[in-house]
Amino acid sequence: MVVTTQYDPHSEQTIVSSIVETVSNLAEQEVEELPPLYDSIDPEAVERLFRQSETQQLKLIFQYCGYTIRVNATGTIAVEASHQ
Repeated sequence: MVVTTQYDPHSEQTIVSSIVETVSNLAEQEVEELPPLYDSIDPEAVERLFRQSETQQLKLIFQYCGYTIRVNATGTIAVEASHQ
């Protein structure tokens, strides 16, 4: 199952918080119970990458907490359980 959410690069909510909240809901765990995102990817780099991008073609795929995370510049975050 793939869960998608949207982010607005012009809002105050960070892309990283949207990712972590979505994983938290899927994993049925509190955000505080999840491992730090920086164990998988540099959260500040993710924010800079998408906030400063001038292209709609930008896509990022990474693994976090047993999920495959896909983020694109159009504002979509897709989270899917990783197949192991």
